[in-house]
Amino acid sequence: MFQDHSFSIPVDHIDCHLFGNFQLQDRVEDVRESTWAAVCAKRPAAFDGALLRMVSFRVQGGRLSIAASRTSFSAYVATRHPTFVSEYPEADRADPLGLTAIVMTGDGNVIVTKRSLLADQNPGGLYLIGGYAEPGESDGPLDLFNEIAREVEEEIAVRDVTRSEAVAVGLAYDPVFCHPELFLLMPSKSTAADILSGADAAADRNEASELLFYSLDDILDDNGPHKNAALTWSFVNARKFLQLHLR
Repeated sequence: MFQDHSFSIPVDHIDCHLFGNFQLQDRVEDVRESTWAAVCAKRPAAFDGALLRMVSFRVQGGRLSIAASRTSFSAYVATRHPTFVSEYPEADRADPLGLTAIVMTGDGNVIVTKRSLLADQNPGGLYLIGGYAEPGESDGPLDLFNEIAREVEEEIAVRDVTRSEAVAVGLAYDPVFCHPELFLLMPSKSTAADILSGADAAADRNEASELLFYSLDDILDDNGPHKNAALTWSFVNARKFLQLHLR
């Protein structure tokens, strides 16, 4: 776990280098196998996909540098509970890198999603757009903009996020689901109405039970329309980083 970092770094000033595979300690590996077997018994369609593990990061000279390795969803499930560090004080977590996109529409709104009540994490909570970065098959540089742009396309069918205007605004560690999260402001040329009307074509449209949009002013206002809603940790931190970025 680390302190929150607020910054305004263009995506082309983010360097992510992938190397090697993360290995759990032997006794944690036993926990992973039993935990994943229980998950699959409950959800036969569960998929143990490859995830990008953040090993370390550095912010220097207006650039964000991330060193990463490969891990798996099952390793994350086995190590994501808050008590893991007290139960296994010498073991490392899977720590997959989460990505949250603050999708800013061409008419000055922000796309907001409401999590499905069947979601594994934060069911029913207000969220934005996001997921976990995936590693490539080969070691070397990895473009995180492509990773978050993929999530945006899969969840709301938006394909026109502007790379030259995309900015990383913060990095924080989720203390509940225990993984690092990178927050990015992703401008789109599309209007909010066009995005909502076209979102049914998204491959993962069922990630959210509802799509909404709020004006930027409403998003930034602590007493905005979301005041009494159930807010996910990602939503709260995205607002904070966005407020600091626009200050």
